Formats: sequence, structure tokens, C-alpha cells
Amino acid sequence: MEFDEELSSSSVTETTVSVDELFDVLARPANRYVLTYLLRDEGPVYAHELVEYIIDETDPPEGLSEREYRGQIDSRLLHVSLPKLEDVGLIEFDGRRQRISETDETTAALPYLRFALVQQRSHDD
Repeated sequence: MEFDEELSSSSVTETTVSVDELFDVLARPANRYVLTYLLRDEGPVYAHELVEYIIDETDPPEGLSEREYRGQIDSRLLHVSLPKLEDVGLIEFDGRRQRISETDETTAALPYLRFALVQQRSHDD
């Protein structure tokens, strides 16, 4: 199959998020964790659930206690990752309730997220 034909018959959904923004947010592991958890779950999720998911999926850096690591993850999610994902339109984030919901763009990012996760796994192995 020719490259142009493959592009036109691709399962990639059209999105209003620019490709640069999409690849920029997917380059950061925390953002991939947020989108993965959100797409796996039914309905809105809460920031504390994401923190627990990331804690379960990762190891704290050497020299950091789990408590310190949890605080670091919580802070980065609330002040960096979630606002950035909301700015590009991939999530809705209610900061007051710390609730995260999907948008139409969340699902549109799925093929790119899958690709990023495959790359991450092959790099980690």
C-alpha cells in the first residue's frame, strides 16, 4: 500500500488539536498516564485517582520517599500536566473539584497515544 493511500484510509480521527501540540503533550510521561487512565475509565476521574495510578505504575526516584514522590506527582499534575492538557483541549479540568473529564479530542488522540506507549515500552525494555 502506498503511503498516501495509507494516510487516506487511516483510522486516525480528525482533531482540532495541532499535531505539534499533540506530540508535545505526548512527549511527557505524566500526560500519557493521565490520558491512558482517563480513556480506560468510564466517566470523569479525580486527581487523587491519577496520583494513585501513577504511583502504582512508576518507581520513585532514588532518594525520594513515597510520600515525597506522591507530593511531587500531585503538584505536577495540578499545576503543569492537567492545565496543559486542558489548554490544548484534550481534557476538561475542574480545578476546584479536581475532576478530569474527556473531550471529543481525548478520543481523537488515542492512535497517537497508542504509538507513544508502544515507543515507551520498547525503550523501557
